[in-house]
Amino acid sequence: MRIAQVCNVGEICGGTAACAWSITLAFPDVDHTVIFLSPPNSRTVEAFQHCQFHSAKSITDGMIRHLNVDLVILHNSTPNRVAQIRSTPSIQYHHSMGSRTAADVHLACSKWLHQRTPQSTQVLWQPTPIPIQRTDNPSRNAATSLRIGRICTPDDRKWPQSLIPLYERLAESFKNVEWEFIGAPGTLRESLQHACRGNARFITADVSARSRYWSWHALLYHHPTISESFGRTVAESMRCGTVPIVDRKGGFCEQIESGKNGFLCTNPDDFVAAIHQIQDRNHLSQLSQRAQDSSHEKCSLSIFRSRFLRILNQLSLGDSFDA
Repeated sequence: MRIAQVCNVGEICGGTAACAWSITLAFPDVDHTVIFLSPPNSRTVEAFQHCQFHSAKSITDGMIRHLNVDLVILHNSTPNRVAQIRSTPSIQYHHSMGSRTAADVHLACSKWLHQRTPQSTQVLWQPTPIPIQRTDNPSRNAATSLRIGRICTPDDRKWPQSLIPLYERLAESFKNVEWEFIGAPGTLRESLQHACRGNARFITADVSARSRYWSWHALLYHHPTISESFGRTVAESMRCGTVPIVDRKGGFCEQIESGKNGFLCTNPDDFVAAIHQIQDRNHLSQLSQRAQDSSHEKCSLSIFRSRFLRILNQLSLGDSFDA
């Protein structure tokens, strides 16, 4: 079986390329080709070294026919960049709202997005592998203070200046919290460090940085203007037992049962209250275990594989795999 995937951006630290990468891990018995619509950077090349990969400004049906694959998965592909694929069965995987190239099957990465995407016929959560646990990272259990992190695509749009007032409020309320930021652009680091009273640590975004989840007690995510269709970093962190404390909007609301395996917050007071709760280490341990269990049940590679195989049966491709 041969699968080709099309990604808009050659950035493994972005949602769609990370999803494509995870799909290759869910199907190690498949020959994978990945086409990026912008040149992949070095960390992306390293992540996809087990695949064939190409970059192209646009995709035609003839190009796909030349690859001689059995299935094409389009990730947020738009008609002006990717032509409709008629020579090969195709799946359009929607990760956000917008105009998308027609395909044989349309999937949405969350119920929230499905309700806002007329083309999608069913929901399929992204697969999220368990990040590697590195021995050189600080231990979560041995920490004397809480360690709370934020990880996001290294893009100014995902790191607005409007984050600063929340961190000023949190750092004022919790003077002993250690704050970590993965992917924060250089233009924001000084402001974040000042807001966190000098208790901030900054880490470069790459695949290995995900191992920091094992050191964090909680992942905190707030964005005043963006509703995430699916919280990929939320799912990844939960797989490591990190408790998510995030905005009550978008796909987060179907990933988290607030107060049971994480916290959904509507205002700064909610974020403060959530951190107060996890200061109780027994309560934190319970939340951590529930977060890990629920993410395993919903986002593991094996769960994704079984659900994806059922979808392939609609394209008469399911027999090509061992379930």
